[in-house]
Amino acid sequence: MTSSIIRMVEWDIERPNYGPAPADSAIEGEPVESTHEYYSQDGCTSGVWVCSPGRMLEEQHAENEFCTILAGKVGLIDNTDGREEIFVAGDSFFLPKGSSLTWVVYETVRKFYMTAE
Repeated sequence: MTSSIIRMVEWDIERPNYGPAPADSAIEGEPVESTHEYYSQDGCTSGVWVCSPGRMLEEQHAENEFCTILAGKVGLIDNTDGREEIFVAGDSFFLPKGSSLTWVVYETVRKFYMTAE
């Protein structure tokens, strides 16, 4: 039986799937990313994501997502109005499904995330 409580540790794995960001999304630099999922069931996932500096275009965010930045610095540009929000360690934010965004990773960023369809 799976535990009802899942402790998410900031980084307790050895980067099992480090690799370049998808080629169709990287628009500046050569960002490298890794994800470790702690939970994935019934359209809900949670985990930790790490990405090195670069700029990535996301035409349509695939799900609703809540994030907390653990380290680094990332900017999110709303592609509908060009407005950029900057997030650093300790900041949290929500991204609605369908958002058109540009991710600008200024310093290698590490975040906890939770997504839901």
